[in-house]
Amino acid sequence: MRAGPIGLTVEELDFKHFLAKNGYPGIPVKAWIRFPNCAELVHGEVFAWTAKAAEVTWKDGPVTYRTWVWSSAVTRREEMMNRNLGERTDRDSNSK
Repeated sequence: MRAGPIGLTVEELDFKHFLAKNGYPGIPVKAWIRFPNCAELVHGEVFAWTAKAAEVTWKDGPVTYRTWVWSSAVTRREEMMNRNLGERTDRDSNSK
């Protein structure tokens, strides 16, 4: 079994000055998660965030992990990105 993820510390999160917000359902994301010997890009969800960090939840086999990372390590997994260019172009031209 490998070591767990390395998340942000309470001092880094600074909840006194950066209040956490919560949302449901979770926001689908890709996030870089640090481990002791590597970093891994995971597909997960964000249910909590601050102005500078996000708490990412993801599964690795049967195990569910949750850890705080800097917001710059997180990008949304947009469902629109799965559509072909024609569908995106039609949608964009119809939204004017």
